[in-house]
Parts: sequence; C-alpha cells; structure tokens
Amino acid sequence: MIKKKKEKAQEMQEDDYFDDCPVCQAMKKAQEEKRSPTMSEMKQAFKKAKEQGAVTGGPLVNDDNSN
Repeated sequence: MIKKKKEKAQEMQEDDYFDDCPVCQAMKKAQEEKRSPTMSEMKQAFKKAKEQGAVTGGPLVNDDNSN
C-alpha cells in the first residue's frame, strides 16, 4: 500500500479574488477580518451571485430555511 502525503491547502492570495464576484468578496472580507465567512454571509453572497447571472445551486443556495 502506498501512503500519500497530505498536502496543506494553500492560503488565498490577493489576486485569487475577482472584484465582481459576490462570493469572492464575502470570502475576502472575512479573510481581512481574520475569520471564516458565516453561513448567512455565504448564502447572501450566493443569492447575489445568482441575481447577477451566475449558475448556482444546491441546498446552500436553494433552501432558505437551512442554517
């Protein structure tokens, strides 16, 4: 059996974000505040992205009653 070395996720860099992407902007704001975005912030960002024409889906976006 071959053991694979676990790779650490790379930290996001300034140029990894797109200015017109609501999801990216929510993540950037949270990172600047040294925290992770909340579920509420992500839902709001995905909703805004969908309104701007992005293809979104899944329970995070479609289910307004989930927390």
